[in-house]
Amino acid sequence: MTQITPTIRFMTPEETRTAKLINAGSVIYYEGTTIPIAAGRSDQVHVFKQSTVLYVLSTNYKLGYLGLEIFDASSGEEYEQIFLQYEWEIEEYLGTDWEQMEPATIVRKLVSNLI
Repeated sequence: MTQITPTIRFMTPEETRTAKLINAGSVIYYEGTTIPIAAGRSDQVHVFKQSTVLYVLSTNYKLGYLGLEIFDASSGEEYEQIFLQYEWEIEEYLGTDWEQMEPATIVRKLVSNLI
């Protein structure tokens, strides 16, 4: 799994409604594909690629939540997602030291729990 740095921008109000999000998300541009993601304005976003799969990790340490979205890299089709918004949920998946983990480690642990 390799970390990549695609172009990311915030959604317009129309894109937010189309994506059926309450708060504005973001959009990733990757190799000609536009992929809407749920990351908010104050989230840190880390994108990883393995084979034909993109893993998008959104974390917000201040508000204490994180989410992982998994996409097909060429079509942008979403395969899976997980959103953890309570400390006990995050600790159940990642342990109590999750805030010290590298983003790639968080992605690997979450993916192993989804399989």
